[in-house]
Amino acid sequence: MKLANLVLLITLLVFLQTWGQDSPKDLAIRTSGMDLSMVELSEYAKSHFSDDYDKAKFFYHWINQNIEYEYEVLERHKNGIYTEEDNLYNTTPTIIFNRKKAVCQGYSELYKWFMESLDIETVIIDGYVRHFTNPYVEPESDAGFSHAWNAVKIGGEWLVVDTTWANQFVSNVPDYYFDIRPEKAIITHFPNDSDWQLLDKPLTLDEFNDSQYVDPLWFLTGFEDKPSLKEDENYYYFVYKQNPNRNWLVRLGFGTDSINYEPVPGIRVINQDGYTYYRFPKKQIPDNAAFKVDLNDFNEEKQTMMLYENIILFKI
Repeated sequence: MKLANLVLLITLLVFLQTWGQDSPKDLAIRTSGMDLSMVELSEYAKSHFSDDYDKAKFFYHWINQNIEYEYEVLERHKNGIYTEEDNLYNTTPTIIFNRKKAVCQGYSELYKWFMESLDIETVIIDGYVRHFTNPYVEPESDAGFSHAWNAVKIGGEWLVVDTTWANQFVSNVPDYYFDIRPEKAIITHFPNDSDWQLLDKPLTLDEFNDSQYVDPLWFLTGFEDKPSLKEDENYYYFVYKQNPNRNWLVRLGFGTDSINYEPVPGIRVINQDGYTYYRFPKKQIPDNAAFKVDLNDFNEEKQTMMLYENIILFKI
């Protein structure tokens, strides 16, 4: 057989093996309409995926598709009320599976049960999360922002997974909170046990609160890195790596109370070596200033903009 024909045959065989294979998300959606028990669902995952990573991603999407977040329990928890029934309903996997409702503890417990049924080592991580409505964590007063998520051990490496937060993206659930890198997880998730930051140099709570709050949308739109604020004697420089999706426009505001913001005056935009610099005079900015970054999605064809506010929050 000629070499060219052999290469063509191998290519065809690989195509036939992979063509038509459903992704973990596709199968998670498909099984949402099936009347399967927990054991049957676990066996289904085993029979359709040989790779532990795909099995773990399948249940990440399945839980997102099938478990409804129970906001009534969250509101009670914010007011210091967490009943015995609330606890039972969110710590017993069979109840969570049958009710199809839970808060973060229940999401994490159910995910842990499925992972262990697949012989994938899993832990539940307890801690706190921050959001643009609450960008600074204060454990004594932040009951409503206590949280639980998971870490799974695959290929000898711990991976961070948050099935609850996957559920915040209503229209098109991305894989952002599946195998989220520790450097990005620590932007919003602060574990009670610092070992589960999975960082070489874990952050203290003060360091966490002093760091930028960055909404996942920043990364999901195509920005690769967190922006930075640099300075010289006369100017501040807000610096970010340019987004290949150039329809996203960055707007920078400042204030003194983390509530009321106004546009930063005197900005000069400098584009250099793949980075954008917003240069503005230091004398116009108070010493205790807080900054926020909004994103505008510019549709060139329709000449319209969609504004997304409070994407990044930070202080000097």
